Amino acid sequence: MDFRGRLDEALDDSSRYCYPGTDVLKNNLGITNQEELTIAERRITTAELAALQLKPVPRPNKLFTPEYYFSLHKTIFGKIYPFAGQTRNENIMKGNTPFCRPEFIYGCLTDNMKTFSKRMVDLETRDDITTWLADFYGELNIIHPFREGNGRVAREYLRECVECLDRYLGFNYELDFSNVSEETSKSFMRASIISATTANNEPLKDFFDSRLIEKQVKQEKGKINKK
Repeated sequence: MDFRGRLDEALDDSSRYCYPGTDVLKNNLGITNQEELTIAERRITTAELAALQLKPVPRPNKLFTPEYYFSLHKTIFGKIYPFAGQTRNENIMKGNTPFCRPEFIYGCLTDNMKTFSKRMVDLETRDDITTWLADFYGELNIIHPFREGNGRVAREYLRECVECLDRYLGFNYELDFSNVSEETSKSFMRASIISATTANNEPLKDFFDSRLIEKQVKQEKGKINKK
């Protein structure tokens, strides 16, 4: 079964999530200017993401569930959007790539959480981990559960998955998305498009490899910088 929609029905003419006659998402702040909303959204989500890094990650049986994924979206975007933590209920696409139809989102998320949870226990090398992360992100991206904020939620979720590897499987890595250059960000967007359109996750794997850092190495760099 193809869980993505036909191109001619992938995007509604007028999004129910936007203020009438605009492309600005309805929000709890009452902002109707896109530039102002972008600034406010960035400020709020940055603070929420920083707070999440201070919290312990849940056990695998909770982490690998759609409910937890929805709760992350609610935490990060709850102050901004009334639809935070809810699956979108309209078809969307980017370019010529339609994302998962709304009625299949929960089932596809459930299946992928189970699949990648099982794959996790077989990880042995750094290459295994980066392949796992790239494949997982590729699936989350094409499912695209939310009307807004999919990339940020997926990256935070995978950061927590790596923390889970560290806590329960003894790996010594973390995903670090700080200090991402504009060029790196553009490369990541290109990698996401390639994954969605061709199912080739190698560019995504390169990105995650550049963000996967050994904890001890990072601490040593911090000590060097202080001198």
